[in-house]
Amino acid sequence: MTEIYEQAQSRIPATISLPSQWLKSYEDFVIKNASSVSQMESALRSLTYIIPGRFRESELASETLHTSTLLLSLYHSSLLRRHFPSPFPPSPQTRYTTFHTARSRLYSNSAIILQTIQYTELLCEMFFKRRGGDKARWRLVVVLEVIKA
Repeated sequence: MTEIYEQAQSRIPATISLPSQWLKSYEDFVIKNASSVSQMESALRSLTYIIPGRFRESELASETLHTSTLLLSLYHSSLLRRHFPSPFPPSPQTRYTTFHTARSRLYSNSAIILQTIQYTELLCEMFFKRRGGDKARWRLVVVLEVIKA
């Protein structure tokens, strides 16, 4: 019994490191195949126009796909921004944002959180309305607006 326990315990570090290795492989794939990944994102976005009305609960499925695509695109953009500089001269707004993002961890984290809320709020509203009615939906709206303020 202790032999099985020792074998299992020796495999734990390798198993725990697997997700980070997968993430690194995925990041490398996105960086090397940026144009293909962009085309796939575009195709997924197009699906959101095809899905409504095809089956029951299609609005929620369509919004879930749309939100997932936006979040994935946000992640891909952050990856590509780190590895490829923009070929265009930055606008004053971009220079301002880049300056504060580089200087302040709070600013960059707040920007990511606000973008994530913006991308997911409609899906959350639809889910809360379906599960708890209008009252639950409006409570969520108030909470999200307080967070954004």
